[in-house]
Amino acid sequence: MEKIRISRLFKDEDGRFIITCGAKFVGISFLAAINLYYVLWNIISLNNLFIESKKFGLSQDMREDFLVKALEVFGENLIFVFLFFIFLFLAGAYIGKVLLRPFELIGDYCIRKTNGETCEYNPDLFSDYKLLSRFSEYFFQYLSEIEKDKSLRTTTIPPIYQKIHKPPFERVFFFHFFILVIILAGTSVVFMNYILSEVKQSIIGIVYSLKLDTDTSIGYLLTNQDFIFQSILIYTSLIIFVGYFFLSFHLYSKISGAIFAFFSTMRAYSKGNYKARVHLIGYAHIRPHGRSFNKYLDHLERECKVNNNKVES
Repeated sequence: MEKIRISRLFKDEDGRFIITCGAKFVGISFLAAINLYYVLWNIISLNNLFIESKKFGLSQDMREDFLVKALEVFGENLIFVFLFFIFLFLAGAYIGKVLLRPFELIGDYCIRKTNGETCEYNPDLFSDYKLLSRFSEYFFQYLSEIEKDKSLRTTTIPPIYQKIHKPPFERVFFFHFFILVIILAGTSVVFMNYILSEVKQSIIGIVYSLKLDTDTSIGYLLTNQDFIFQSILIYTSLIIFVGYFFLSFHLYSKISGAIFAFFSTMRAYSKGNYKARVHLIGYAHIRPHGRSFNKYLDHLERECKVNNNKVES
């Protein structure tokens, strides 16, 4: 059973969107980690060259030991790196699920109503899009009355919804969504800082193990590298936060147009355009829920007759 679910997750359009969301979150932090590794490798190499220049008597084995032991920190923490990226992927996939949740609720409700089941439409409070959730509640209540009376009729559109002619910016939802993204960005920064600290301690530990700390210039170098590591952390943090910032707007753009498409279709249908249907171009991940919505409207058109004289207030 689980294999079938996993297979469908990759085949379904909305499932691929969720997987892609997870991959995008991983991708930003992974690129930042690769950049961090390259910078740290250069710092370790420079430390090694400096120590060699001060200690010409070091054997070849001791010089090689410095590089190997300094880089061992990455191997020792490889399992934590792997687990961190797994966590990041799952968290990103969850955010993708949050983005699709309101459309899934509409699609599932429409499927059950088309099949003749008795059910209620209850939008999820956390993942709601204000425009879609509020108007869809009003709209599905209107459709319930139509289905009960077996009569298609228009209804009065609240004034607040009559002046909307383009996709609005859902500030409340975006704020909640952006908080989740920032938390993941902050988690990535904390993890990168952990790796930086481990590398720094590794370098200091190697110097002491090789008994090179008696040289005042080497000691001075070690104690005054803090600002270098801090600048690396700031640079890496900037990459992560800027990347996640743009990712937030990118993912929001993947659903904002679909919100308006559903809303405008519901509004047109309420005004008497019973042929109005949701047409989603460029929103393949939401299309399955749009099809379910359209099938429900087709079902009502077959089951109910038009009554242009009766208008619900």
